[in-house]
Amino acid sequence: MIVMTVVSIVLEIFTGISINGVMSQLVAVMGAATDAGHRFYKNFEIVPDSGFAWSASFQMTLVEGAISLTLGGLFVLFLLASGELGSDLGSFLLFTLLLTIALLAISWVAKRFMFVSGARQAEKVHLAKQAKRSAVFE
Repeated sequence: MIVMTVVSIVLEIFTGISINGVMSQLVAVMGAATDAGHRFYKNFEIVPDSGFAWSASFQMTLVEGAISLTLGGLFVLFLLASGELGSDLGSFLLFTLLLTIALLAISWVAKRFMFVSGARQAEKVHLAKQAKRSAVFE
């Protein structure tokens, strides 16, 4: 997350390209899913099957959802306390809830593919090291 913040600041300063906070959060979460796939392969030396990958990505999405809803709830409380929402509270909450559900669904699918991709990449590295070792000893 810190790296994404630094990269977004550098891009903003030198190129004028602005990366918003949602994109930074999405990249950080996808990176974590890829790392989880790497670690899974290193621990078990298998690429996860489809069912396990969906289950693992769902668990990651639950954690992401809990964090997002907690921070979003604090944001709504702040807006309520400052009087910014006024009479539009119902429509704001409905829109926010639908948007959150859609984003979490997209994130769930993306995390599943990143998790499997990370495990496959770790498998390729492992097989390349094995091939190199066997070539050295022959």
